[in-house]
Amino acid sequence: MRHAGCALVAVFAGAVHAATPGDYAWLFPLATPVADASAWRIDLPPEVYARAHDVELRDLEVFNAAGQPVPFARVSSRAEAASRTRDIALPTLALPAQSRAQDADLRLVIERAADGRVRRIDADEDTGTDDATPTRQWLLDAGEPACAIERITLAWDAPASGVVASFVVEAGPDLQAWRRVGAGNVLALEQDGTRIERRDITIDATREPWLRLQRRDDGVPLPGLRASARCVDRDGAVVPRDWIEANPSGRDEAGAYAYRLPAALPVVGARIELGNDNALAALTLSARDALDATRWTPLARQTAFRLRAGAETLRNADLEFPVGPRRDAFRIESATPLAVAPKLSLAWTPDRFVFLAEGAGPYVLAVGSARARRPAHPVDAALATLRATLGADWQPPAAIAGPPRESAGARALQPAPRPVPWRSWLLWSVLVAGAALIAFFALRLLRDADAGSASGKDGSTKHAKKAGD
Repeated sequence: MRHAGCALVAVFAGAVHAATPGDYAWLFPLATPVADASAWRIDLPPEVYARAHDVELRDLEVFNAAGQPVPFARVSSRAEAASRTRDIALPTLALPAQSRAQDADLRLVIERAADGRVRRIDADEDTGTDDATPTRQWLLDAGEPACAIERITLAWDAPASGVVASFVVEAGPDLQAWRRVGAGNVLALEQDGTRIERRDITIDATREPWLRLQRRDDGVPLPGLRASARCVDRDGAVVPRDWIEANPSGRDEAGAYAYRLPAALPVVGARIELGNDNALAALTLSARDALDATRWTPLARQTAFRLRAGAETLRNADLEFPVGPRRDAFRIESATPLAVAPKLSLAWTPDRFVFLAEGAGPYVLAVGSARARRPAHPVDAALATLRATLGADWQPPAAIAGPPRESAGARALQPAPRPVPWRSWLLWSVLVAGAALIAFFALRLLRDADAGSASGKDGSTKHAKKAGD
């Protein structure tokens, strides 16, 4: 595979770039465990963001063992992740209650359309009794999902409030073999105009065609229960999100709870956890503006809760929002006083970079400079060429950044001295010289005019004297 990239490296050989590892403040050693690879990918850790000096991350560069820069560029990934996430409806069948099904003859009728989706699904049983027992199990038809199901969302006809229900989710290739993929609680509560609601159950990613939903509590029945699924295709091109806990920094001057991250990160979600059981609060999460430190931008509003239900704790769902500028300062405002500051965790998607294996390793990632800027390399075109040879699904193996070591340190972060404005000085010199020359000629003309005037006056005087004589 290394030979497939050799020709690509030659494309960049003509680029002249004078930067060296000594032009950067920090060096991160890169572990590249896959042998004979043509390219590697780097998902930036928070430590790199904390040491980058340029907001556009242009002061990042990879060098080989000889200290020479290699082709290196950021590749797009967030757009791919967004385009591969979608919600799908799941045909739902309420199964007979186990208490009745033990002595029942169960007959399951499934009618599918030409595209494989369920057109009709019925369960018929004969128990010899007309007793109605609330449904405790539901069968969900996922068909042949094109991507992995990671979340189930439930809805029901009634009641609108007073619901706290606990479920187990199982998945299987048929209607006999099942394995547990998740469990969770849904709730819908309302009191004094305040409503809290959570209808999502997160599960282990699965592509099985069948899901089974089992209710574990004895709460109110949920007639008309139906389900939809969040389907996510996470191939190698999609950067998975990470979670990081924000550091609380007390209350700010406005009375809000303040939080900081170790570096400005591309945040895409948040998890707010109240500190006490049986607590409820209307919260607003904001982030400090990247360009104006005095301005705060609201990211999301949520009614947060933490309720005890037996041995389990029920809490509010996670928040999601679009990727914006990188942020490191956040605050939570509460409409009601809280005894304990909430815990804030943030989801973020690392920027992904790829470098080509030009020269021998080990390689280092150089970070932080006020002067050095890496050149633009068409790495995306190189990756497309590699995939044409190695397969459309091929992705560069991961290179892992190790602990940083100081290179030029603070010297690399000093701005370059302002260049001498020779052109301006030359222009001003010419203008001053021209003005001086004009002044010289003007003065000379004035002197000549004065001399001529004096000569004419003397001649007139002599002529007058001669006439008088």
